[in-house]
Amino acid sequence: MKQLTTQQIQEVDKKLINLGFTFIDHRIEVLDHILCLIEEKESEDVNCNIKIVFEEQRDYLKTQKLTQWTNVMSQRVSLLKDIFLNPVFIFLWILSYFIYDNLPYSNYNLLLEDLDVIPMAIPILSFVFLGAYTFVSKNKVAGTYGALFTISFIMMFYLYFGIHWVRKMEQFPSLLLLSGFTAVSLMLYYLLFYYKIKNDQKFKMLLNK
Repeated sequence: MKQLTTQQIQEVDKKLINLGFTFIDHRIEVLDHILCLIEEKESEDVNCNIKIVFEEQRDYLKTQKLTQWTNVMSQRVSLLKDIFLNPVFIFLWILSYFIYDNLPYSNYNLLLEDLDVIPMAIPILSFVFLGAYTFVSKNKVAGTYGALFTISFIMMFYLYFGIHWVRKMEQFPSLLLLSGFTAVSLMLYYLLFYYKIKNDQKFKMLLNK
């Protein structure tokens, strides 16, 4: 087994990008598989081995490429854990509640009339960002889009049911609910960086293995 150099691994990674593997988390898995096959070849000519493996794995690569977007929708359970079991979510919830509770409103009903759409408004910028990111980035993260879809469903639930509950409750539970949904919206921006850093670290480990 011939260990590949960092430069050779990067070349294989670039070939996968050129083939359309633009989701880094999915590409890392495919890259690891391809690298193992290349290193198992007996020939000392690495470039030749790379060509042979890509030719042999043509059907596998085609299938994996088609499943990239499927992976976005298959992460719902893990994404919910990343959102609701994350200490950052608890911190954002407490922070949001503290801010709402200390705003200069003489009547909390007036606060709700002005601010109960905040959880729906916060993610708007992320849609614009991810729209451009989809076409430009060669290192997209499936988890990012999964988080977008998941939080969008939560916000739709808030739009149809949550706002009604917020307006009908007493001050403490009302602000608690509002701040909770606000924290969910803010988590979208946190998860964008969280998944990016996480997958960059995986890629670096692959380069240094």
